[in-house]
Amino acid sequence: MPPLQQQANNNSGIAPIKTFAPKWATVLMVIFALIGFADATYLTIDHYQNIAPPCFVGSCEVVLTSAYSTIAGIPVSIFGVVYYLLILILLFAYINSSPDATTGRKNEKAYSLAIKITPVGFLASLYFFIIQAFVLHHFCQYCLLSATTSTVLFIIAIYLYLKRKKRS
Repeated sequence: MPPLQQQANNNSGIAPIKTFAPKWATVLMVIFALIGFADATYLTIDHYQNIAPPCFVGSCEVVLTSAYSTIAGIPVSIFGVVYYLLILILLFAYINSSPDATTGRKNEKAYSLAIKITPVGFLASLYFFIIQAFVLHHFCQYCLLSATTSTVLFIIAIYLYLKRKKRS
């Protein structure tokens, strides 16, 4: 047993560390946010270098050069970079926060905010998936990877929300 938890069990007045989410959920969120961040960053760099990334599945060039690939001249991948980076910053803020000495709880505000913004990425991915499937009739593997990562983040967020709601 870790020393802090051992002390708490010995009635020393120090509360055991309580976490907002299971460790596996936090680790998965970090991993998928890193994958999404790398994917969106790669697409953004390629956009500004006027390079069509190699595509092994689908028609990336058709999707990435379509009218739907930019908003006011800004590649939508930049919004993905910001989205994933924000989630990573919030998760690392939670991970690096110190537990309160009396309650044993880490600062949950950052984690809670990370969870609350996952619907934004999910809805954006859903929108772009619909555009690929029903308007362009072409798919981009990088866009599908981003859709997968944002969907996984959203599913984990729903799980954590339901778990927390059940506890209260």
